[in-house]
Amino acid sequence: MTMTRKPQFTWKCSYMGTVYYRVTDETESYEVSIRHSVSDYELSIANGDDVRRAMRTGIGMLVRYAEPLPAHIVAAFNVWRAAEHAAAMAKLDAAPERYGVIPPDDELRKPPMIARAASYDRATGWTAACELERAA
Repeated sequence: MTMTRKPQFTWKCSYMGTVYYRVTDETESYEVSIRHSVSDYELSIANGDDVRRAMRTGIGMLVRYAEPLPAHIVAAFNVWRAAEHAAAMAKLDAAPERYGVIPPDDELRKPPMIARAASYDRATGWTAACELERAA
């Protein structure tokens, strides 16, 4: 019987609209990133149209350099990130005297965007590799 190790994710850092994570799966450990936004400042300092295109098209794409990630890694990431968000909200809600009462419509309650696997082409930027990778 083959044992399959569930991928593990660890936050590394966030910088200018992109968050970096360490992934450890069945065979290796590596870094992935997901861009959640791109600011006018970032676009103004980008080195060329292809870089600006990559920034814009990369929002919501979970990537490992320019290589597409397997769908099961992206799906596991989405499950992990949703669970982390739920745990953080539960911690805040459990201590209103410390964190205040967070209204139901507060931006903080918005779940994280669903990450997608992607492939990169310099002419077109990032393209989703398949449908949204939801938790199974």
